[in-house]
Amino acid sequence: MLLKSTLILFALLSTYPTFSQNIFVDSNQVAIFLNGSSLWSATSHSFGISGGFVIGGILDFGYQGSFGSIEGQNYYDDDEDYNAHSFIVSGILIKKKMQVSIDIALTASNGNTTILVLGLGLGKKYKLGNKVEGVLSLSTGIGFSLDDFPEKQELALALSADLLLGEIFYFGPGLGYSNEEIFYGINLGIVIPFAKTINQ
Repeated sequence: MLLKSTLILFALLSTYPTFSQNIFVDSNQVAIFLNGSSLWSATSHSFGISGGFVIGGILDFGYQGSFGSIEGQNYYDDDEDYNAHSFIVSGILIKKKMQVSIDIALTASNGNTTILVLGLGLGKKYKLGNKVEGVLSLSTGIGFSLDDFPEKQELALALSADLLLGEIFYFGPGLGYSNEEIFYGINLGIVIPFAKTINQ
C-alpha cells in the first residue's frame, strides 16, 4: 500500500467513532462529549481520544488525536507508526425516526499529509429499558489527500452498536471495511447535557 493511501485509510477509519455524537443527545440540548476508541485489523491498530460539544442535538464540533501502527507491506519493511490530529464537524439533516448526518473531518498526520474525510451517517435509538437505550450507527465515507487531490482516495464503511446508560455513558463494539480489509473496534464515551436550547 502506498504511504499516502495508508495515511488516508488511517485517518478515515480513526475518525468514525467521533462522528455524530449528537445521536446520543435530544434535539433541544447542548452538551459536551469525551470519547475513546480502539480499532484493529490483521495489519493495523489505532487508538483515539476525542472531545467536543453538541449544539441543539444537531451540530457537533470536535477534536480527535489518533495514534496507531500499520505492519510493513513487504517482507523487509518495518511497521509504521502514525499519529494524526483531526478537526471534526457533523450536522444533522434529519432527526426523527432515524438520524441522517453529514460528517466532515480535516486531518493532519505525521506523514506531512493533509486529509479531508467526507462522510454520511445513519443512526437510530431503541428503548431497551429504564434509562437504557440501544444505538445503531452506520457510516460510509471517502478520504482524500489534499496534497494531490483528487489523485488518491479511500472508501470505508463502518457499523457500530452502542448501549447508552442513563443518557450519559455509552459503550459498544464496531465493525469496519476498507481496502479489502475488515476492522474491529470498541468505543466508549460520555455525553454530558448542561443546557437546553428550547424550553419544553
